[in-house]
Amino acid sequence: MMVATFGIGKIVLYANDPEALSAFYTRLAGISFERVEGASRYEAKTSEGAILAIEATPVPLRDGSRDCSLALRVGDLEAARERIGDAAFVGPIRDLADERAMTLRDPEGRTVELWAPRSLEKPARIGTDPPPPLSGETAPASASIAPPALVEKPALVDASPAPAPSRVETEPPPPPLVEKPALVTGTPFAADNAGELPPPPMVGAPGPLVSAVRPAKLPTYGGTRLTVFGANFSETCKVLIDGAECASIRRVDAFTIEVTTPAHEVGSVEIAVANEDGQRAVARILYEEGPVIDAFSPLEGSPRGGTEVIVEGRNFQDGCMVTFFGNRAPEAVFESDRRIRFVTPPQEGAFHGELRVTNPDGLSATAAYLFTYRLATPRILSVSPATGLIGGGKRIAVTGEDFHPQCVGRIGGKQATLSFRGPNAVDLVTPQSETTGPVDVVIENPDGQVAVATAAFTYEPPPAPPMLIEVRPPRGFCAGGQTIRLLGENFEEDTVVRIGEVRAVVRFKSRNELEVETPPHAVAGIVAVELIDRNGVVVRREDGFTYESRPLPRIDSITPRNGPMVGGTKVVVEGAHFPEGVSVRVGGQAPKRAVVRNGTLIEIVTPASRAPGFVDIDVGRAETGLAVVKNAFRYDPSPAPSIETVGPNKGSVDGGTEVSIGGKNFASDATVLFGGKPATHVKFVDASTIEAKTPPGNNGDMVDVVVKNPDGKEAVVKRAFQYDARYR
Repeated sequence: MMVATFGIGKIVLYANDPEALSAFYTRLAGISFERVEGASRYEAKTSEGAILAIEATPVPLRDGSRDCSLALRVGDLEAARERIGDAAFVGPIRDLADERAMTLRDPEGRTVELWAPRSLEKPARIGTDPPPPLSGETAPASASIAPPALVEKPALVDASPAPAPSRVETEPPPPPLVEKPALVTGTPFAADNAGELPPPPMVGAPGPLVSAVRPAKLPTYGGTRLTVFGANFSETCKVLIDGAECASIRRVDAFTIEVTTPAHEVGSVEIAVANEDGQRAVARILYEEGPVIDAFSPLEGSPRGGTEVIVEGRNFQDGCMVTFFGNRAPEAVFESDRRIRFVTPPQEGAFHGELRVTNPDGLSATAAYLFTYRLATPRILSVSPATGLIGGGKRIAVTGEDFHPQCVGRIGGKQATLSFRGPNAVDLVTPQSETTGPVDVVIENPDGQVAVATAAFTYEPPPAPPMLIEVRPPRGFCAGGQTIRLLGENFEEDTVVRIGEVRAVVRFKSRNELEVETPPHAVAGIVAVELIDRNGVVVRREDGFTYESRPLPRIDSITPRNGPMVGGTKVVVEGAHFPEGVSVRVGGQAPKRAVVRNGTLIEIVTPASRAPGFVDIDVGRAETGLAVVKNAFRYDPSPAPSIETVGPNKGSVDGGTEVSIGGKNFASDATVLFGGKPATHVKFVDASTIEAKTPPGNNGDMVDVVVKNPDGKEAVVKRAFQYDARYR
């Protein structure tokens, strides 16, 4: 037990782990600590009122920090060392003039001194008379008695006969529980040592200690989780309430036990912790009838909250707390010991939960699943697609109203994998079905409300595997890109086609025909054609298609071989192996028009050129190769354009008057100017006609009209157009 010092009311030890440190000093010196509610702090009070506190430090302490020096007085150093173990002690017992001392380190690395005054070294005599003085000594005025041990234990009785003074024989027998004496060091006890009885030896392990029980007040209906704090709780200890053993007990460690209390009538009861060696420690707890919930209304409300709920019962206390669905209700109002009310808070998760009313004394009552947060009633409007195979795995879209993010879907009574896309749409993956035919589609919100679409989905039997009868045509070029047809049976929209082990682009025509675009292939030869249906069934024809090398295009003749720079000359290109979709270039430019008549004939219209001279013509595609004829066509210099007519010759000052210009040698890319301003919407009709819309101008202005070809040659008519505000 700690010794009080005059003028000191409290000693505080700061610790990184106050719980572990308080348990250490409980084992060391039998100090009974209690945790301070709402703080990481443990306190022990002596009979004189001094307090030893262990509190969590706000800043972590390094090992062995000297935040406080502590010395404890004990009656038996050897017994303390035995309880704690040698690992905590640093150094032997030191014999001083008036005391004996030793040093140890606590779990926080702090140095602690234990000391025992010489007056406490000798055990007190068992009996009512003080011990007689030894030879040559005088009896002291007052005997110094060793402090009691942590736990009282029965003394061991020596079964062998031994002589004892007649005065001892007349004393009453010792009580069942006696104070544990300090160990005696030095010479063994001698039978003739002043006629004293030998001190009883130490008996077994220390007994249990109970320092606190939480809560100290229990409801009569039982089922409350009770925690017992103390020390020396053995692994097989028992907890008894009024002598009846508790069935549900969990030993957390040697200092903490958790137990579920049984039902009991109102009153104070004894709770005991009993170790297997028979030693026990007791405390008292109080059973009282706590609050009781009899009625609850209404039973439903909106998830948005705001519903006023009335709770009726008995034993409600002013200041009681209402916990609703695990959250404290902020609007709880106490009206009487039989009636309270509160306003429901918003709720997004659970839709069924418990109500708990807790009085200020800690007693509570619970009503489970009385209230339901009720959502809007869901509706199903459509299910698409409405059919699928009995093997399941098909994703369908369900549209409707008031679907909740936590809703579940069922198809034919089986739960389906659901993807929530919004309050109006969810996706379901169909589960496997044992039978074919129509089934219901159900969407259920977490509050239990359901939407049912009767017979909205139909399970179909698995289709027959695809059958390949003919590939038409059965051959094509290695460049790919050729359209072929597959003829057969049982084709589906999602049938996969592989040609030469490469997946091809497929266009579903019917259950008997597929259009396929052949993929490119590196080398010529025969390859397999493979069809795979939605169920993974593979149909394969090893000699289904033949890839061939495509010969290079060839140009044999070009007619005519020359034309004007303004372009527009019709040219016929003859040769061989012209592929479908062939590309033609004249002097690096695309022609105005190109038509592939067949594999040997192409007709083109030459584009305009910015300079006269010879240009190349090439035919082909990059993947098939190009046929090039050098200097195949000559652009002749174009004569200067000339303007013969401008009509109409008057128009709106706002512009936009459509004017037709007649003349000669107009180029397709010619520009038109009115008073130096470019005309809009210029349209080349032919070499003798251009149509354009006038730009805006000033009233009364007569402006020049200019046609300029791409080669820079131009035709000018002075004062050929007049702007007149009267025209609109």
